[in-house]
Amino acid sequence: MHDVTPGDTAHSSHTFTAAEFKDFAAVTGDHNPIHHDAGHAAETEFGTPIVPLVMTLGPVSALIGMVLPGPGAVILGTEFRPVRAVAFERPVHYSLRVLSVSPGTGVFTCRVLAYQDREVVLDGEVRTTVRAPRPRPDETTGGRLVPAGGPRTAVVTGAAGDIGSAVARELAARGWDLALVHRGGAEDLVRDCERAGATVHSVTADLADPAAREAAAAELAVLDPAVLVHAAAAPLAAGYRAHLDVGYAALRDLADAVLDGMLLRQRGCFVLIGSEAVRHHPRGWSDYVAGKAAAESVLHGIDRHHGAHGIRSVVVEPGYVQGRYSAEVRPEGLGLLPEEVAGLVAAEAEDTGAPSRRVWLTPDGTTRFALGGAREETAPAPRAAAAAAPQAPGGPGPDTADGIAARVEAAVRGVLGPAADVRGGGVGLTPGWDSLGQLQIVLAVEAEFGIRLPATSLTAAGRFDRLCRLVEERAGA
Repeated sequence: MHDVTPGDTAHSSHTFTAAEFKDFAAVTGDHNPIHHDAGHAAETEFGTPIVPLVMTLGPVSALIGMVLPGPGAVILGTEFRPVRAVAFERPVHYSLRVLSVSPGTGVFTCRVLAYQDREVVLDGEVRTTVRAPRPRPDETTGGRLVPAGGPRTAVVTGAAGDIGSAVARELAARGWDLALVHRGGAEDLVRDCERAGATVHSVTADLADPAAREAAAAELAVLDPAVLVHAAAAPLAAGYRAHLDVGYAALRDLADAVLDGMLLRQRGCFVLIGSEAVRHHPRGWSDYVAGKAAAESVLHGIDRHHGAHGIRSVVVEPGYVQGRYSAEVRPEGLGLLPEEVAGLVAAEAEDTGAPSRRVWLTPDGTTRFALGGAREETAPAPRAAAAAAPQAPGGPGPDTADGIAARVEAAVRGVLGPAADVRGGGVGLTPGWDSLGQLQIVLAVEAEFGIRLPATSLTAAGRFDRLCRLVEERAGA
């Protein structure tokens, strides 16, 4: 049997063409005009011919049969959900990640994701095994294999600063390779990290300069990092432009450069060194707070679109930290050690199974919240399971507004997946909730409540709250 480990990934890319569809139609007899007739497709919501679902699955078969697990593989079962229509003549990127391996049965369970223009178009699960294995071909056939135990690279911006240098040393001690982004003066840090066994890429760049950000982003993208820690910050007394450039624009540009690699691995983490000043807003700190708040918005956007695809976003909010940065404004004797912040950041970077979150760090300890604000419990239950659980006495029943909302949420998650951001979402807001997804959601809600929604619900109920109100009206009629 091929050597396969949970966490192994394989990825490939393919651009579907009209010529390929002709070959496909000749073999299958599928001449549906929505796949090849531009005039017909223009009358649909897609506006252009779309690739048949069965064609989009072809590269998945290649990944399984040629790369992971490899030649001799046999597919035992599949479950695929088309999330969005796939357009011809634009690349589709495929990612297959091993979730589990059964030593007893030799069955591998893998999650498959496919992206077009960074939007998920296919989400599914495959169960496979190997019969009479043969050697894998080279990486040019079928796709690329990325073993789970390979080197890990983390980017640390502001690496010459108090917090950034402490984070770099902590990650190096934990076996990470590093890409250190700084404006200069990091020679001692690089030597320390190399002595700890890390391979270090030193990237000298002034992140306030757009051209320097662009060059740094290109350099980092080639390294394919699994983690990006944004510790860079303009001086406290800098104006709003510097805080927005270094805090927001740099995180935006660097995150955009490394995101594709994370999506293909279905694993990645962005950590922002925020500040409790965003909550307390000290007098005279408006520009600093604006930069931190804008940077947080980058992580909220990443989590909104890719939190369900293995990409974590973490905002760490410490109070005063001892060191040069806050020396002029920090009360004497007050402040966390940079190493305390670094230990928390490294732990979050390695906690790949945890949700996106916000973490308050004070001398008294840590408090964790969901990224949106709700405080985390010790062991939060999956929202879909919680929605389906029986209500405690005195709690909302299935026919109350809260009970109906919980049932609608469960139905929507049944279509979009258990990790979908449902409440507050809707068409164009929640990944996968497009016009095709809306049709599937309406059917699921009708089945859940045993009602028939009006035809106008396809457009009028394209938001979660509107859908709940419509169900309340129909269920009470």
